[in-house]
Amino acid sequence: MIKCSAFRIQIVCPGCNSNHAVSGIVDFDTCQNCGKTINVRSVLQDRMFGFMDKVQYMNGFLSGSIEQMGGTGAYKLFYSSMPCSCEECNNVLETGLLLKAIEEGKPVICSACSHKMPVRKADAEIREFHPNAIGVINDSHGADFAEKDIDKDSMLVFKCMTCGAGLELTGDTKRTIKCHYCDNENYLPDNIWTKLHPNKEVQPLFVLLDLTEDDIKGSIEYFLRVTALSIYSKHFNNFIKEYFEKPFIDESLLIWVKHLLKAKNNEQVSFNMDITKIQKHFYDNLKLGIGSHAPELKETAAEYGIDIPADLQLMLAEDKDENVRLALVKNTNLKKDVIKKLQADRSEAVSKLAAKQKTGLFGKLFG
Repeated sequence: MIKCSAFRIQIVCPGCNSNHAVSGIVDFDTCQNCGKTINVRSVLQDRMFGFMDKVQYMNGFLSGSIEQMGGTGAYKLFYSSMPCSCEECNNVLETGLLLKAIEEGKPVICSACSHKMPVRKADAEIREFHPNAIGVINDSHGADFAEKDIDKDSMLVFKCMTCGAGLELTGDTKRTIKCHYCDNENYLPDNIWTKLHPNKEVQPLFVLLDLTEDDIKGSIEYFLRVTALSIYSKHFNNFIKEYFEKPFIDESLLIWVKHLLKAKNNEQVSFNMDITKIQKHFYDNLKLGIGSHAPELKETAAEYGIDIPADLQLMLAEDKDENVRLALVKNTNLKKDVIKKLQADRSEAVSKLAAKQKTGLFGKLFG
């Protein structure tokens, strides 16, 4: 199943201390300001998510920012598990369209605004970044990336400081350029260099992953067994908030919701993440405008939630969609009054299944 991991990242250049926008998954890049080589790999491959396991972090549905201040390799990261969207108009791009573009090696064209985004099929460098990556959208090494930045390829003429001969400059010119006539080394002044290498905005990179259910389940289990000091709990809550502001439905998301709501705290790990607080945050958001949420999301929550609040149980038991009520009746952690309500449901399928649920002391002993 396909999952998107989107991020924007800036690395502080060790040469001029300016923020360099990372435009692709590469080992090294050139600072747009001073021309110094920046070790991008040290951040992307080794410490992008702090002390968290990069693969496990990306396999889950989280959103947040991480910032390392000071020293060589300081960086700012903004991460999201929301779907791949057009960088110009924020239109969500269909998964089928993305997979086709990756397979054909062609740029993705937004159906809403016709903006083109380059596509890079997973190679050894990208698979080292994540072993289940199948491609990256908006990577600077992707197909037809040049179409995004035509000005960079335009040619300038600069006179040699020694003999006055004209030197042709392009976006690929290094900060120092040798004159073909007198062999003098010319160091390009700031105004020329910045024209060739204008400061880039921090564009999103969308990494598409092909995951299994065990990959997603394992990500949740990972956060429950490490001593995370609750630092990353807010990244779960950030995504939940982001999701309910702009909801979507796909298979990987529903698998994540299923295992998130089934999860229990690890009592053997001190200072670990409190999963019950995260689940409560999800339920609180689900209750708001519950009638407008996708039936598939409500079905998943209804069937697999182990600690659904009583008022939300009643809302799900009254849902107009029969499949939501059928999913709820499969849950063995329902309140007595909810079970009775389902037993009296207008749907014969729901009431018959609910009749098998036991209530009272008998239900607690044998249900």
